[in-house]
Amino acid sequence: MPRLNPTLTSLKTYPAVELERRKAAVLAQGKRLFDFSVGDPTEPTPQFIQDALKAGLTPRCGYPAVRGDAAVRQAIAGYIERRFSVLVDPDTQVLPTSGSKEAVFHLPLLVIDPRAEDRAVAFPDPGYPAYQRGVLFAGGEPVPVPLSGDHVFRPWELPDDVVARLRMVWINTPHNPSGAVTTLDDLRRAADFCRAHDIVLVSDESYADVWLSCEPPPSLLQAGVEGVLVLHSLSKRSGMTGYRSGFLAGDPELVRQLARLRSNPGLVPQSFVNAAATVAWSDDAHVAQRRALFASKQALLRAHFADLGLEVVGSEAGLYVWVRTPAGRQDEDWALELLEHGIVVSPGPMFSVCGGGQGFVRLALVPSIAEIEAAIEAWPR
Repeated sequence: MPRLNPTLTSLKTYPAVELERRKAAVLAQGKRLFDFSVGDPTEPTPQFIQDALKAGLTPRCGYPAVRGDAAVRQAIAGYIERRFSVLVDPDTQVLPTSGSKEAVFHLPLLVIDPRAEDRAVAFPDPGYPAYQRGVLFAGGEPVPVPLSGDHVFRPWELPDDVVARLRMVWINTPHNPSGAVTTLDDLRRAADFCRAHDIVLVSDESYADVWLSCEPPPSLLQAGVEGVLVLHSLSKRSGMTGYRSGFLAGDPELVRQLARLRSNPGLVPQSFVNAAATVAWSDDAHVAQRRALFASKQALLRAHFADLGLEVVGSEAGLYVWVRTPAGRQDEDWALELLEHGIVVSPGPMFSVCGGGQGFVRLALVPSIAEIEAAIEAWPR
């Protein structure tokens, strides 16, 4: 038998894998499936982005550069300026990534010394599972921070003994799964706090362009770039989940060291994907159309839950609706009951490593308008 990495064998099944198992069981029963589980939008990628991808396929496709070509970096810098009124240098402050998940997973390798006492990384809980897993595989100490109330992570509230061990802090705004948005004042305070303690602060802003019932969410870049990075993705913004395209931007020295790190495993977006990303980051009209569609989907579900007397928490932005379970009902039990009616939702604790998310379920705004209306008709009363 092979001797495996104990970190791998100790982890529970990745949430998306468990959801696929549950969906397969429902389909095997011949039931119609209303899938609100995984945040993978079904709307087609805009045609002009598809065309750019095809045009980027050259007869000889050589090795891409870790930093990508100048065009994609300039397009990203242009997006940051339009969206957040922040100027960044495309040559020194921008690094294309192969989506957001791999960047989340690999980023702790930049700062973690597995032999040091200060090898901790803090992140919100519930949250994206890759925050914890990247830390573990890097040999660090994961510090999940339970969220409740407004579901905003405020690093300055951490205990002093935890702060002393930290090398990195993840914040996530808009937050997955709750859709809560961190204010610019809180982002500034978080940045100042982490700078004072020599902690790298990273903001996962993958849902920054999917605001639904709030003003456009701010970016950590607006708090200054020293000691900070932001992570963005085209998956939800432009319906490009399968393209695996995003970027890291911020402190030029951190970006320089990241380029050095990422040249080792060859974490490089393909040139033809960067060609598609260039046009996607350069255009905002298609994003507004997608945002309006997601807002219409959410409005249907909000009205439905109001009719049922159920509370929607957060859900100001992002691709999800975060719903408190009915009184006296456990999240897992309610999710299984809904599954009997073909409705697939994610129990809140599925996104937790320390007991967060209890009493909630998450619905992704993935089904079409017609499918959502049919799901509401099928919903048990």
